[in-house]
Amino acid sequence: MLSITNENILISVDVDSSGEIIRLLTDLLVRNGCVKSEYADVVITREEQYPTGIPTAGLSVAIPHGFADDCVLKPSIGVATLARPIAFKNMFDPDEELVVGMVFLIALASKDKNDLAKDLGKVMDILSDADLLSRLYAAKSGHEFAEIMDSRLEEDP
Repeated sequence: MLSITNENILISVDVDSSGEIIRLLTDLLVRNGCVKSEYADVVITREEQYPTGIPTAGLSVAIPHGFADDCVLKPSIGVATLARPIAFKNMFDPDEELVVGMVFLIALASKDKNDLAKDLGKVMDILSDADLLSRLYAAKSGHEFAEIMDSRLEEDP
């Protein structure tokens, strides 16, 4: 699975829109050598066509992503917990807006598409655990968030 590292996690970020958080997470991944800045436009365009908000217990989660061979330098995930929930369109019903409290920005090249199915499966498993989501959302630092995720991923076969 793609690793979630402390340096790619933002805690309690205050943003106003899905586009703003996608750009903020992209900027973080750019600084950490994972993607080029153009990746944000790829993801925002894809999000308009194929929304990624997922209804979960409590605050919902979004997993925006895109495939851009010329923009992804290394497969990675940027994560943000939000100080105030924002709206993302529902993946299962694009006419519905969800109140999202956490965003997982996945950066992959098209050659990594097969890995995405496995990675999304693990992320979906995590999203179905209301207690784990609560603990992740309450994390006070990127380090704490990464530790919680790592302990859960180690449990999976």
